Amino acid sequence: MQSNVDYLNLEYILLRAYDLIAHFRFVIDGSPTWFPALVTYVVVIGMAAALLMLILAVYAQIRLLQIEHAGFHALEQRAHEYHDEEVESTGKNERWEHIVALASSANQSDWRRAILEADIMLGDVLTQAGYVGTSVGEQLKITNPLQVTTVRLAWDAHMVRNKIAHSGESLQLEARDVQTAINNYKRVFEEFAAI
Repeated sequence: MQSNVDYLNLEYILLRAYDLIAHFRFVIDGSPTWFPALVTYVVVIGMAAALLMLILAVYAQIRLLQIEHAGFHALEQRAHEYHDEEVESTGKNERWEHIVALASSANQSDWRRAILEADIMLGDVLTQAGYVGTSVGEQLKITNPLQVTTVRLAWDAHMVRNKIAHSGESLQLEARDVQTAINNYKRVFEEFAAI
């Protein structure tokens, strides 16, 4: 009968290590009397150095998280400043106005273009906000719903874009579906202050 060990007795290991260190003795004749004391000092200094390194590693990790957090907010602030400058110079977002005009058309191909261009704009907005990814889907996956309350709307609109991208001209769009998708994009852009 074979028995598998499926646990680790940490207490036993620590007790054995303590016994080794605390009761370290040489049984070889002729060993210097100062050698056991030296080994004990080296072990104690080694443990102190290991503890110090652990403390430094924890401190470094905390500082890295703080710096990353501050960098994210600085990037977000720069994106808002850039958007504010763009809106101040034109008074409106011409890119969004073009998308709305396409969505208001009676032509289904314009509706498709409006949704595709809105999705491209969504990718640009997410990139400016610091969400990195090779596609809008990847950017939305890392978007925190606690920070971006309209992330579900962004997913819904992006799914319409995916249907258009995969089906092409064969997909029959309804005017209300297009308006729902455009309104979802609009609410996301408003949250990011992009329009």
